[in-house]
Amino acid sequence: MTLSSESQDFSRVEEEISLSSSDIWMAVYTLIDRQGYIRFANHAVWRDSSASLVIDGYLKDYHQEAVDSNTPLIKFNEQRQSIQAYFPISPTVSSLSVERPELIYLEYDVSPALMASDKNVLLSVIRIGLIALGVMLVLLAFIYRYVLRPLKQISLQSSVVNGEEASVSNVYSPFIELESLARNLSYFKDKYLSSAQQLKDSDQRWLFAVEVSRYGIWDWNILDDSVFLSDRWKDMLGYKSYELSGSRLTWQSRLHPDDKNSTLETLSGYLSGKTEEFESVHRLRHKQGHYIWVLDRGMTVEWDAQGHPLRMIGTLSDVTDDIRNQKAASHQVKHDLLTDLANRRAVTDELYDLEHESDSCAALFMIDLDNFTVVNDVLGHHGGDRLLIQIAARLSSYFSVNSLIARFAADEFVILVKRLPREPVLAQRRAQALASQVRQLIARSFNISDHTFNLSASVGIAIVDHSEQLLPEQHLKRVSLALAQVKENGRDGVVVYSREMDIKAERNLLIRTELVHAIDRDQLSLVYQPIVNNDGCIVSVEALLRWKHPQHGSISPAEFIPIAEGSDFINEIGRWVLLEVCRFIRLLEKQSIDPPMISINVSARQFNQHEFSKNLLSVLQEQKVLANHIELELTEYALLTDIDQVRQSMNVLREAGVSIALDDFGTGYSSLSYLQGLPLNRLKLDASFIRDMGNGEASGAIVKSMIDMAHSLNLQFVAEGVEILSQYDQLAAYQCDLYQGYLFHRPMTADKLKALIRAKAEISSSAM
Repeated sequence: MTLSSESQDFSRVEEEISLSSSDIWMAVYTLIDRQGYIRFANHAVWRDSSASLVIDGYLKDYHQEAVDSNTPLIKFNEQRQSIQAYFPISPTVSSLSVERPELIYLEYDVSPALMASDKNVLLSVIRIGLIALGVMLVLLAFIYRYVLRPLKQISLQSSVVNGEEASVSNVYSPFIELESLARNLSYFKDKYLSSAQQLKDSDQRWLFAVEVSRYGIWDWNILDDSVFLSDRWKDMLGYKSYELSGSRLTWQSRLHPDDKNSTLETLSGYLSGKTEEFESVHRLRHKQGHYIWVLDRGMTVEWDAQGHPLRMIGTLSDVTDDIRNQKAASHQVKHDLLTDLANRRAVTDELYDLEHESDSCAALFMIDLDNFTVVNDVLGHHGGDRLLIQIAARLSSYFSVNSLIARFAADEFVILVKRLPREPVLAQRRAQALASQVRQLIARSFNISDHTFNLSASVGIAIVDHSEQLLPEQHLKRVSLALAQVKENGRDGVVVYSREMDIKAERNLLIRTELVHAIDRDQLSLVYQPIVNNDGCIVSVEALLRWKHPQHGSISPAEFIPIAEGSDFINEIGRWVLLEVCRFIRLLEKQSIDPPMISINVSARQFNQHEFSKNLLSVLQEQKVLANHIELELTEYALLTDIDQVRQSMNVLREAGVSIALDDFGTGYSSLSYLQGLPLNRLKLDASFIRDMGNGEASGAIVKSMIDMAHSLNLQFVAEGVEILSQYDQLAAYQCDLYQGYLFHRPMTADKLKALIRAKAEISSSAM
């Protein structure tokens, strides 16, 4: 502010000050001189007073600073809540005296304004706060509605994935990212649930497979040598789930001493890469002290950076039964399942081993049970099996040292006896003695299912001379040929192999091959040999089979009948013979010739067939032939099976009128005890006894005793093979009933027999 020194008017100054003081908030309005004294003031009492003393807010320093700088200085006194202003007065105006004012000092009270301002600010802050709070609430609601709530729903979906129960609604949000996140989560949830279900199914299948297979699981951490052992693993060894420590020593310490080194070497070889898999069959000690066989398998599932194995997982299975079965199977490979005797393979191996023994001989016995098929026909295969087991037991009890007993076929046994004398002749004698013992063992009665059986045995022998250096199959072939010779000789005997049998074997093969075609090719025929009484009258005739081969000529029945009896072809031949005999009887009746009784030979195999008697009577009825025109000739072998069944069949035939004769009497074994009670008509003594009658009184006495025995049983006695008159005279003296042989009639064709019968009838009628 500048005042003109020429027109200074102090009264006007006071008016101005008074006017300014009308503002109630103007607390101080003064003019202060250089000495700091108040020259004019809005309060009169302050005039000529020191400003520093009367004005609290005045500061001399600010005064001097404003004057020196000639610049107004405005300060805010926070304590007094006022504005203090220092306005210097121009020196040109105030230089008249030091007492003249040089500074205007103002102090304006702003506390009311500040209070009002604070109130307004507070109200504004409150309004702004309320607005902000509202905006925030709206924003929070928006965030909750469109952000937090969708996130919560997504979280709920996650809880469903984790298996917790929750009700989940569809997720909606204006934010595409959240909807995309929800869709992706839903997609992954479905994939997760599907994968989890598949994993669960897979786990169930795996657990089921493990449970069914009864595998024990082990997991080996190679670094710390710890092992997880499943409950099943422990259970195999008899331990509870809480027993056994998880250490490799738990397994290793239980290895069988004989298996330990090989098993650990197998494991080491696998870990070092020498083998592609770890698999070991060994024994582990059970809790009870015994050992069980196990199959241990494992594979590496984790490696370190250098490729060294860190972890192995494997399975353990109890294969004790399998090992036993393998041993049993190995045993069965060389043993017969029914009798537990050795089989062909065992005998073959034993013969191979004998090649290195040169200080002794051995003997092969091949034993065939005569007419064993009859037992099967009567009792069935189960009864036949029981009989075979009993025979095996008898043979095993007798041959216990330096011998091997085997069963080759249904009723065929083989015995290999070692350590016989080095000389073949001495070895043969010893073998024949043993064969006799075998026949006696088998000849003893057998009781099967309340049936009593008596069997005979055919035994072939082959001496095993190591100097010949033959293969095992050649030895077996030799003993088989010897047995075949026994069968051809009529069975129930012993034959030792000879080289001539090889030639005969070829002949038998030819016969066997051609015989099956003989009937179809019309190569068989019948001849008849009359049986006469003491008056020379024909009482009956025996039908004898003949075979004439177009290339090989006439083949003897002694050759082909035994071969036929060894197969089912004998049944076909037997039926053909019966039909031919019936045809011949009908022919005689048609020509008004009284037919004689015709004897038909029936093998034991035929007679013991199921319903043989019924079938025979049925054929006779079909052919319209009376049963009393037929006689059946049976050998003693037919009686050596089920005697009760034999008796029953004989009774059926006898009641129908069929005559029954026992043929080749005296050649069988222990058959005399069964004659009593059998419904027989005739006994036919074997021709060998007739031939021997001239060799001494003993032979004649035997024949006479047989004739007397037949008469005591009310049986007619027929002597076969009567060829010379002296034989007839001797037999007549013994009171023989009937005769058959070349002395009376040779076998003749049907036409010649017919002519003979007619001639005999004419002679008889003319004599009357």
